[in-house]
Amino acid sequence: MKKRYLLISEFLTKNYKWILLIFFMLSIGFIYNLKNLKINSDLLELLPKDDPIVISYRNEVKYQSESEVMIVAFYINKNIDYKKLALDFYDKMKKIPEFKDLAKTDVSLLLSYGFLNVSNSKLIDDLMKNIKDTFHAFSDINPYDFKSFEYINNTIHLLNKLDKNFEKSRESDPMLGYYTLSPDKNIMVMGVTFKEPTSNLQFVNKIIPKVKKILSDINKIYSIKTGLTGSYIYTYEANKTVSFDFSITTYLSIILIIIIFYITFGSLITTILVFITLVISVGITLGLSTLIFKELNILTSFVAAITLGLGIDYGIHITSRLITEFKERKNYIEALAITYETVLIPVIFGVLTTIFVFLSLIFMKLPAFTEMALISSIGLFIFSLVMVFITPITFYPFRNIILKTYKENKINIWFQRLGIWIPKKSRLILPIITVFILFFSVFGIINFANFSYTPPGLAPTNSESTMVFKDIARHFGTSLFNEMKFIIGIDEDSKEIIDKLKKSPYISKVESYLDILKKQLGDFEKLKIKTREISELVNDPFSVAVLKKYNIYSETLKIIDLASKSKNEKDFILGITELIPENLRKNILINENGKDYFIIYITPSVDLNKNNGMKYFFDSLNKKYLNRFLGNQKAIYKLMYIIESRFYYVILFSIFTIGILTYFSRKSFKETLVAIFGLLFANLTTFGIIYFFDINATFLTIISLPLIFGIGVDGYIHIFHAIDEDKVHYWHTLKATTLSFLTTISSFITFQLSRGELLKQFSLTMVLGIFIVWILTVLLIPALKK
Repeated sequence: MKKRYLLISEFLTKNYKWILLIFFMLSIGFIYNLKNLKINSDLLELLPKDDPIVISYRNEVKYQSESEVMIVAFYINKNIDYKKLALDFYDKMKKIPEFKDLAKTDVSLLLSYGFLNVSNSKLIDDLMKNIKDTFHAFSDINPYDFKSFEYINNTIHLLNKLDKNFEKSRESDPMLGYYTLSPDKNIMVMGVTFKEPTSNLQFVNKIIPKVKKILSDINKIYSIKTGLTGSYIYTYEANKTVSFDFSITTYLSIILIIIIFYITFGSLITTILVFITLVISVGITLGLSTLIFKELNILTSFVAAITLGLGIDYGIHITSRLITEFKERKNYIEALAITYETVLIPVIFGVLTTIFVFLSLIFMKLPAFTEMALISSIGLFIFSLVMVFITPITFYPFRNIILKTYKENKINIWFQRLGIWIPKKSRLILPIITVFILFFSVFGIINFANFSYTPPGLAPTNSESTMVFKDIARHFGTSLFNEMKFIIGIDEDSKEIIDKLKKSPYISKVESYLDILKKQLGDFEKLKIKTREISELVNDPFSVAVLKKYNIYSETLKIIDLASKSKNEKDFILGITELIPENLRKNILINENGKDYFIIYITPSVDLNKNNGMKYFFDSLNKKYLNRFLGNQKAIYKLMYIIESRFYYVILFSIFTIGILTYFSRKSFKETLVAIFGLLFANLTTFGIIYFFDINATFLTIISLPLIFGIGVDGYIHIFHAIDEDKVHYWHTLKATTLSFLTTISSFITFQLSRGELLKQFSLTMVLGIFIVWILTVLLIPALKK
């Protein structure tokens, strides 16, 4: 036994009370910061804040933030008094302090959301006929012709009748203009605005449950179904999904690890003490992360589960060896010194290698990946300190109880037999594993070569906001889910740009708001001819007075008037934007860097969110057009492009780190090559297997590469060291390594309970990857070393 290890053991056990006291006090300080923990579910946080694409997108969001409206859909039927329903909803909403106002659901709101249904009701048709008669009467008036007075009298009578009708409508329907019915009258839509924007996450989390409570009451009263869509509910759902996944994975990981630990060691007191140190380690990691980074992103939100799975490995190796030595020697200090002598160096090299592999993510030069690299490294460092030095001294006061309750179980006997069986069956093991790895590695290469820009979502596809929007789109006769906004300067040749866009095989249609209006109102030139005379009637003082008095000077009438006066289609579309309120106009015309742009709509011929459609679509266009697209698709494309092109640096640095540290640890060139190529083929095999599960290499699944590297090299180093020791040490290491892999698998398998498909795919990738690494570590390496 080396003296330095004995001195460390004596120092720790002699001063364990003071060490534990200082440790717990520091832990409370770090864990206290968890009250400020926030999770940001925005995928674009992965990109650098100074990236031109991100700056452009943020400006768009800022420019359009005032138009944030939460859309409420009421699924009604012919037996529902929708006028009373709208009024009841408004009365209940007014009781919420955060409520601002209802948005007018007239043509302006429908235009802004793309649901344009301009129709002339019978009332308007009658009005136009009456006004026409009136106009001709006045234009042909003859002061000496008593017939003129008859026309005047009839007109005044008609306007008086119309006035009374409007008055009656307003009294019977005070919510007129604040709701709209779908053409089939199966959905009523109302718009709601609030005093704070969606960027205030705390406000969103507060207001949505209040609105849901109101809708729940309305559902019971009217026996109908209601739903929400728009930015408020989407922000709420995305954040709740990530928060739920974070909580469930963290808690279940701890529970599963403790269950596995108890089954393996058979000691309740040992399990409880490990559980305490485990929870504290997680708390310190997250508390320190909150202190440094203020919030977690979609990558770092599951770092707790990652560090749990990896960090507990160090505790398993220490605990397994310590209890075995203590049982044999009956001297805790001596047993701890022997444990450090045989396990400490492999643990240190395992920790360093895993940390350096994680730090390789910094080469991505993306803030979220950098944060993940740093938080994971900090977490592993904390776990290693706690498991190597704190956990053994928490055992110390209970050492006699641990000794009495420790039971030799069948698991130990199984690993003893495994340690004998592997070398004997090496001739059978080697060819089977080699064929298995080579076969799936081919498909792994294919999977990597087809890196997907269209991963499944973090949020569930059946979320309320998505389903309600689809229902509204279907019932209002339009669908915007696969449409993209593209901007063209008002002084640019729009026809030339549109013609270039149409050359892409991945674009099926390019459409402007003028095109949409044409569908509703007809050809512009024909409309101009038809409406020239009616335009004069629209401005008749009698009709305008009546219409404006009741605030229903219809946008339809204004559009007709505008059509007759516009010189050309461009004037017409510019005029249309003037009819729409300022806060909603941004959906038709946008200003960037002091220049006005028309917004046109592009319909891809492929689904952008499936089968790598986004990559094919943007790759087919001129690169200078990328920043002309509005919305987050361009930012997501840029993000995926960066990840695909830079991840090779992560792999190269990981391989270099593994090679250097393995060589320094083992001083063996052969073992270094085994570690490097073994882990490379483990990753290729993993991605080859998931290829048959229709799981692609995506921005999240490829993160499993450094994780598998880190987990695998840790097991490799321990097995390399154990084979050179005695047989007892070897089978104990087989047990500890297997248990480490099993606890790590238990951490990642909890992601199968997440709501989003993306995390489920990442979970399956990690579980399969760790299993492959276990095969190579526990079976292949001993077979090669026989």
